[in-house]
Amino acid sequence: MAIKHFLLPGLVGILSILIFAASPMALAQPVNPSAATIDTSDADRFAALFEETDGAPTAMQLEVEYLANSGPGLALMAQTRFRGAEQLAGAIEADPGKYDRAISVCLPLAKSAQDDLRATYAKLHELLPEYDLPQVYAVFGAGTSAGTAAPGVQVLGLEVICAVKYTDDEINETFRYFFAHESVHAFQGMPSERVIAIDPLLVASIYEGMADYIAMTITGHAPDVARDEWARENSDMVWSQFAADRKVLQESAARGETLATLSPVARDAFRRWHFNAGIAPSGWPDEAGYWIGRQIVTAYVERSANKDLAIRELLNLQNPIEVLQASGLAARLNTRSNTEENSND
Repeated sequence: MAIKHFLLPGLVGILSILIFAASPMALAQPVNPSAATIDTSDADRFAALFEETDGAPTAMQLEVEYLANSGPGLALMAQTRFRGAEQLAGAIEADPGKYDRAISVCLPLAKSAQDDLRATYAKLHELLPEYDLPQVYAVFGAGTSAGTAAPGVQVLGLEVICAVKYTDDEINETFRYFFAHESVHAFQGMPSERVIAIDPLLVASIYEGMADYIAMTITGHAPDVARDEWARENSDMVWSQFAADRKVLQESAARGETLATLSPVARDAFRRWHFNAGIAPSGWPDEAGYWIGRQIVTAYVERSANKDLAIRELLNLQNPIEVLQASGLAARLNTRSNTEENSND
């Protein structure tokens, strides 16, 4: 299921989401689970423009007739996942068939996914009643992200989802996953620069692992079965490599580097685990850091005397190292010969 991010947004992307979250556009009314809807108004306008231009809209047309009238979902996608009308026009020109299929297949499915959204939101609200559920928007972007979120807003990138999922069942399952996973990110917000600097790779992994933990709780199954199987089969290597790459990122942070200014070595270490959908290392699944993070999150919650409190502490992550220690999995990052605890599979 790891199709969410296709570009490393770095600190620039993180700050863009924080800025967006503080803007009036992001101040949407809380969504009632039983009345939740998927807003496709931006996607509908894109589809009309695509048809009017025979699948070849210019950057100017996209700016004037699509981006200039952005709703909150498209605004978030445009601010954090691609660089304006020129990049969008280039992506369409490079693969118009991808957009044509997304318009004909994924857009109608998104319009009909309301019942799945409401069922997912009912479970999320039962689990986390104090959190405001985000409005869901379906949009077309520059092929860089299948999903993103900020407080009050959740976005589906239809052209990306439709490019990697081929049957209606696969697409609908992907929607259900994002309804849960991205909602958690809307609850979390982005980790602060201070928290990221403590332990960059661990923070990113817990952040994504928390969203996958909740998604798994809601849907009843692992978000990416193939990735889970690979990670279990290669458990010792996975934990050992994570430990090595974590050290590289810790040293990077100690030098004052941010996610936007990583050295080549640190960037490679980070991208082994995150922001590598479609470009994962040979023999590796996409976004293996999600799996590591979910193991830590699961163990932390299961070992906690107050599981509800533990979940809320993870949603507002402040001390990733304390979370790792309390999970009982810190030893996995100090040795190359441990066997994974079955409770975390």
